[in-house]
Amino acid sequence: MKKDNYLAISETNASIKWMLIASIIYLVVYSLAGRLEFQSQSIWMQILYLGIVCVLAITFKKFYKTDKVFVKLPKEGKVKIITIIFCALVILLYALLGSVASWAEVFESMPEMMWGSICVALAAGIGEEVLCRVLLFNLFAKIFESKKYVLVWACLASSVLFGLFHLINLTHGAAINATMQQVFYATAIGLTFSYIHIFTNRIWLCIVMHFLLDLQPNIATMDAQPSPWGLILLIFGTAMIVSLLSIYAFNRRANKVFEY
Repeated sequence: MKKDNYLAISETNASIKWMLIASIIYLVVYSLAGRLEFQSQSIWMQILYLGIVCVLAITFKKFYKTDKVFVKLPKEGKVKIITIIFCALVILLYALLGSVASWAEVFESMPEMMWGSICVALAAGIGEEVLCRVLLFNLFAKIFESKKYVLVWACLASSVLFGLFHLINLTHGAAINATMQQVFYATAIGLTFSYIHIFTNRIWLCIVMHFLLDLQPNIATMDAQPSPWGLILLIFGTAMIVSLLSIYAFNRRANKVFEY
């Protein structure tokens, strides 16, 4: 099987131009819906925000006709060991970020705050994963389809854009230092979720992981606070390196399986 046929996006007839237009439309509608929710912050607006994102995601997924990376997931071979190590490090990452404590705080809060946090976190998980791991990933997969390591390039480009999207927080009055840290760790997390998308060949686990990462008390109103750069670089720099190496290893394995 030739490389340009083993990627699932090869089953669609969408051109790079229309994939770019679709990504821009999606981003604009998603951003406007998020801005409305941010300005209102009522439970009903948060529910409406989640509804808009779900409709948006389903509509554009139908346009792409797939949320997979591969037409058929290649057998991992020795890469399976890397995947196991990667999963262990992801669990460690969530532990270091105190995610379990944040989940407990959400479910111990008042019902309106709890459901508001769930709606916003779920909307972010669905909206951003479909945008970055489906629309943008496939767009860059088309752009870099002639490259030997197309998965590496597509994951890196879509993850960097995912990080840069967080610059919009500056328009909400966020501090520059905190925002730049968000750009860095969102890029690292984007690469982490990209590998999850690759080895599962599905988007749903990425959505769940993103939702759990964002599930925090007052997520709809909280501002990002800067942390020591040394800590940020240690935790998320490690996540970035491990994810890139894992993506490279899987891409190399796929090239062998599909006789690139």
